Amino acid sequence: MLLNDRMLDFSESKEEKWELLRNKISEGVELPLPDSERWFLATVDGKHIKIEGAKLNVRPLVLHEPALITFEEFERVTDNYNDFHNPNAQHMSEKLDIQKTLPNLKFIFMLIYHLL
Repeated sequence: MLLNDRMLDFSESKEEKWELLRNKISEGVELPLPDSERWFLATVDGKHIKIEGAKLNVRPLVLHEPALITFEEFERVTDNYNDFHNPNAQHMSEKLDIQKTLPNLKFIFMLIYHLL
């Protein structure tokens, strides 16, 4: 269950938030996906964040190829992050568009939710 107290202010530098996130991930962090209760591993890979199936958790997410998250994807999620906590008709089309065009949305959202 997602908590509404995790709303964040992204009006300051998104680049700083990106670097803070990457620093918190550092060597790796495993997090769950709430919709499947499967776990993924996030690590820093050059300028990207790499997503793979968890290594330590007994319920790893199965990914055939690692996903690479870019700053541009992160920035796009931060523009709508708070709206995802309180879905309403006004933001529904934006949310659906992001879900269709951004396959890494769930990973980025969970990284922000747990680490920022």
